[in-house]
Amino acid sequence: MEILIILFTALFLYILEGEFYRRLWSKNLDASVSFSTKHAFCGDKGTLDIELVNRKLLPLPWLWVKLHINASLKFEGSENNKNENMYYNALFCIMGWQKITRRLPFKCTRRGYYPIKAFDVVGTSVLFNGKYSKSFEGSAITVYPLPADIRNITDVLEKIDGMAESVGFIAPDPFEFAGVREYMPYDSLKDINFKASAHTGVLMSNKHNPTVKGEIAIILCMKLLKQNFEEERFEYSISLAAALAEHYISRGFTVALYSNGIDGMDKNTVKIEAGNGEGTLIDIYEALARIDYSCSETPEVLMPAGENDALCIFISPTVDYPIIELFKEVKERYACVKWLFPVMEFDARFAEAPAEEAEIVPVPAGFLESYK
Repeated sequence: MEILIILFTALFLYILEGEFYRRLWSKNLDASVSFSTKHAFCGDKGTLDIELVNRKLLPLPWLWVKLHINASLKFEGSENNKNENMYYNALFCIMGWQKITRRLPFKCTRRGYYPIKAFDVVGTSVLFNGKYSKSFEGSAITVYPLPADIRNITDVLEKIDGMAESVGFIAPDPFEFAGVREYMPYDSLKDINFKASAHTGVLMSNKHNPTVKGEIAIILCMKLLKQNFEEERFEYSISLAAALAEHYISRGFTVALYSNGIDGMDKNTVKIEAGNGEGTLIDIYEALARIDYSCSETPEVLMPAGENDALCIFISPTVDYPIIELFKEVKERYACVKWLFPVMEFDARFAEAPAEEAEIVPVPAGFLESYK
């Protein structure tokens, strides 16, 4: 009889302990997860911070934190994951009135928008009498494409700058004195430097630093022509657009970006109207980070609506009849157009430019691997 009483008492306490934890385990329990930065570039490092706060006397000896996140964020100590997503499962033991913070270092290996798709905390009693879970709000990080090295396209930039100068986008600033030079017939009489002319015996003219005006429109045409496409060419096209936007905004141009690639968040095609300054550059970075070319619209959506006095940089890593027709239309509607055609470095010398205005741009070997 005494054994039965002991067994029933133990069973009663076991059930009571489980019910006690079920009711109280999540009370005054806070959990949060956050990235050390909201924005980063490919190749940058950061940390994912997990914080647990138990604001009650009851200890929680068995507490699992479960995260569901994109595998493009490579965490230290994790194995190479061939799947798109990875799962993080960690056990915590937190006592009463205690706060625990755990930092997980990671590296950004690919551009994109990466929210934490699931953030759950699973608890159980000391005697493992049932499991209970609670979901908490997650966080997100946007990984910008690392702008292509502008030094690799110096020749192309010189040609684009020459086009900008030919349509009057680059003009002398009358308030920025840069020295004197010999007078030329097209110089203004206001620029004649009589003092310097008297010293040299030759008519001299003031030279001014250039000022820029006008708009650069970047059209990023992303069309897959086969199932096994060269991903590096598409990713380099995006990095090239980022580099050109940064380069020309820093020089005072207004820059616009249009692409038939789909924004992974709002599912619309990318359209950033002309603007300048850091705000416009951030908008372009954000759009390029989220662009998805695997489900892009047809090139026809990039057809210009009317005449435009902007200088257009047309970027397309592939070419077919609809793209050629689009380029012809763009060439007629914009003041000047230059087509940048990214090709793998080992194929560059054999590649043929798709148009007279096109320039072959070699994609550096190991372009994507350099971020990992």
